[in-house]
Amino acid sequence: MHTLQIILSALILMILFGLINLMMNYISRRDGEPIVPFRKKLWLIPLLSAFIIIPLELFALLYARWFPMSEPSGPGEILAYDGQGVWLSFSLTILIGFLIFEGTLHPLIITLLRLLLRKDTSIYIKQAVTVVTDTVLLYIASLIVPGIPVDGWLQAFLIAVFFHLIEWILIGVQTWVQQRKRARTESAG
Repeated sequence: MHTLQIILSALILMILFGLINLMMNYISRRDGEPIVPFRKKLWLIPLLSAFIIIPLELFALLYARWFPMSEPSGPGEILAYDGQGVWLSFSLTILIGFLIFEGTLHPLIITLLRLLLRKDTSIYIKQAVTVVTDTVLLYIASLIVPGIPVDGWLQAFLIAVFFHLIEWILIGVQTWVQQRKRARTESAG
């Protein structure tokens, strides 16, 4: 890996750790519980990050195996898979891009959709809009940045669906944990 790739990967991991920390603090405040102690965060944040990063890395490895990339043609292609671990920064870069779009672009598009339809849309329409938006953005990014190894619409769509699948699984786990908490609270009270 090049020095720039290591720096990019470390920066993206730090942003991911920070986002998970903010999410934990927000959930604690929202549920009226005490904020998670710093000692517990030291092991919990990397563990939660591993639940996100490990499937991403496995997907990036399978992606590189199923869709072979050409060798990078120059130093500008810092995100291309070259057999030396560069897929790490590719998948993490895509993850951070999707997180940024989830917080900025997706709400804007869904708001515009509400204004056009003059009513609230279902959760399925919202998810379809985010997958389509991410597919288009990933495909456009692959045209602009030569190092993003996406050759067509199908590959961009598969990557977007996979990243959203991870999000849906994490939301399902969170819902399940909250239901168990409520059930325990109701049975104790």
